[in-house]
Amino acid sequence: MSIKNVCLVGASGNVGSIITQGLLASSSFTVSILRRTNSSSASPTGVREIPVSPALSLEELTAALKGQDAVVAAFPLKDVSEHLRLVEAAYNAGVRRYIPADYGSCDAASPQAQHHLKLYRDKTAVRVRCEELAKMAAQDATGSSPFTWTSIICGHFFDYGLRSGLLHFNIDEEKAQILDAGDVKASASTLTRVAEGVVRVLQRPDVTKNRAVYIQSFCPTQLEILASLERATGRKWHTQHLDSNAFLQRESKKLAGGDHEATEEIVFVLGTVDADWTRKEEFAMELLGLEDEDLDKVVARVVTDHKVKA
Repeated sequence: MSIKNVCLVGASGNVGSIITQGLLASSSFTVSILRRTNSSSASPTGVREIPVSPALSLEELTAALKGQDAVVAAFPLKDVSEHLRLVEAAYNAGVRRYIPADYGSCDAASPQAQHHLKLYRDKTAVRVRCEELAKMAAQDATGSSPFTWTSIICGHFFDYGLRSGLLHFNIDEEKAQILDAGDVKASASTLTRVAEGVVRVLQRPDVTKNRAVYIQSFCPTQLEILASLERATGRKWHTQHLDSNAFLQRESKKLAGGDHEATEEIVFVLGTVDADWTRKEEFAMELLGLEDEDLDKVVARVVTDHKVKA
């Protein structure tokens, strides 16, 4: 299987914009962007825009994706029906590889993740539909659909999570909230690593088809991240230890009461206490030719950039 024409959906987002850069920088693909006609975001140079109406109907999506070898979804799962229609359209259009919007922060297939958040139940529903369509394609004697899929699971978006405060390390105040003893290892990836993962999957379509691949930039504990931040800032940070179970229960009650901001807090916990991909059979760093990044270098870069922007 050879992948040449790649269409990205969600190219203007935090993740999608970096994936677009990675695809272009690889010089391996002809990149197109599916763009809603009501979008005001600017597209990068070097890509072809494929306009579609905001409704994202199945028929229009199918027509828009004709001639694409791969479709990469990188927009949030706020409406799972949009993602399910996009998968169906890719299948109907003869797309060879579909990459759903799995990515971070934890494994959507985890029972704990599915229990706490609809987000991960929705991600699982999309993955299940990918599996069903791939099975249909494999059983089709006519060979009319070459559909396959790959889910890329990367843990927390590390650099984004540090900058935004999602990981509960406050660079401005030099304060950290540590779950339990802070000694649990968790895989995390920079946004650039996510883009590298997408590129490597599309460059290695045969060995990555119809499976999930788990990638990382590194797999540190919270205490190791804290130590790296202290080295980068040259100062001792103030820390607060939190009970992860109590934290999770409190935020789950908030979410049940309609406080949707609690979603990110639940994601923070799940991606910190249950995300060690090195223990996974599908850990794919060697398969994809990727190596761990240097934690101190990444942290120092984030701290420096943060101070410059401040």
